[in-house]
Amino acid sequence: MRYLKIRAKNYTEAMTKLKMEHGDDAIPISHKYVKEGGILNSKFFARDVVELTAAVQDKKYPVRKSTLPKRSIDFTVDDDTPVKAPAGSAAMRNDAPGKETSMYNLSKTIDAVNDNLNSLKSEMKTDARRDTAGQAEGECRDAYASPESPRDAASISKFEKEFDEIKSVLNKLLRERKNEPEREQPRCSEENMLLDGFVDILKNNEYDQEQCKSIVNEIKNSVSREDLKDRYKIEKSLKDLLKSRIVTTGPLKIGNKKKIMMFVGPTGVGKTTTMAKLGAIHSLREGNRVAFITIDNYRIAATEQLKKYAEIMRIPLHVVNSQKEFKEVIASEKAEIIMVDTSGRSHRNEMKISEIKMFADMVEYDFEKVLCVSANTKKIDLNEVFRAFNVMDFNSVVITKVDETSYIGNVVDIADKYNKPISYVTNGQEVPNDIIVADAEKIVDLMMGSITH
Repeated sequence: MRYLKIRAKNYTEAMTKLKMEHGDDAIPISHKYVKEGGILNSKFFARDVVELTAAVQDKKYPVRKSTLPKRSIDFTVDDDTPVKAPAGSAAMRNDAPGKETSMYNLSKTIDAVNDNLNSLKSEMKTDARRDTAGQAEGECRDAYASPESPRDAASISKFEKEFDEIKSVLNKLLRERKNEPEREQPRCSEENMLLDGFVDILKNNEYDQEQCKSIVNEIKNSVSREDLKDRYKIEKSLKDLLKSRIVTTGPLKIGNKKKIMMFVGPTGVGKTTTMAKLGAIHSLREGNRVAFITIDNYRIAATEQLKKYAEIMRIPLHVVNSQKEFKEVIASEKAEIIMVDTSGRSHRNEMKISEIKMFADMVEYDFEKVLCVSANTKKIDLNEVFRAFNVMDFNSVVITKVDETSYIGNVVDIADKYNKPISYVTNGQEVPNDIIVADAEKIVDLMMGSITH
């Protein structure tokens, strides 16, 4: 058994140091208040501190654990940078999952290293005979007075070097922790796996990170914690949430007045084919009188294609070259539904879009302008298409070429942003079969992609 003394600001701190440095085997014997830090070893400006006398089991090498770590333990920063830390230090504990708590513990560890180093140097330079404690004077020897622990300059230099290395590593770690971004607390692993699967679906539909986060939070608020472990309940909640953001028009409605439909959109999205499909449905299936008008004088092939469709379905076709002619044909045509095909225009060509708008502004009947967009268009480009053609104040959206992509959330989200309902979805080139009336349930299934298979 050997005896030692620990000084601290108060008794609680002294006991804490004792337990941290020497473990549960340390036995406190007595404590008293002493003066420390006076000028020229006098009592002037000295402060009161607690001096705790304790006994610990005698060891072969009586080295204080707080000043010279018996062993080093690896802990990892950012999953791949191993760092050496003193055993028992705050950085080793797992009770600080938050960034602020972790930084606080690192700061405490660095402070403890400094305190222990200063204490070691002071005690090694001070004669052990200064420690007197009444009757225990002969027993309370300085732990470093043993001949097995030489008090020479080499020992002090060695200890200083080791502590400087530890301090350097901890200070570097502290700087890195101060600069790293706040990390989101991990969710329950089961919830995490399930929710992450649906977040991937949203990302495939080109929802950005903020949108994904918002949707996930809405799901969490709409189901119980237990339901978050049920994939099917999460899927149902997500579907309901997506359906609430989709507005559809239903099939084309015909009243007592002449109905005019104009199909607009970028080049190559399938406007002519879409018009032919709807013309066939209303002419051959519904029995309505239908007429076609084309103002597309730029693409001869498109006009010839529409002529072939019109001949097969016995639908009259008018090719017009001017706004005046366009107005006259609409006024004279006796059909119940007049469908107007326009030339494809780049969303960057605002002048050409304005030309189409001038034709549209001449219509005085029941008029519906339909924007056709391809499902395989990038979301950033879709946003520009909607913005450019919105000058025409179009009424609804037809999503084309759904068969050429796995997800259509890019169009759905932009349509929601511009408050435009979806009227039809086309999924192939066959006339008149590859077109369906837009339905929120079916659209959500297309957005979910393979997760529903």
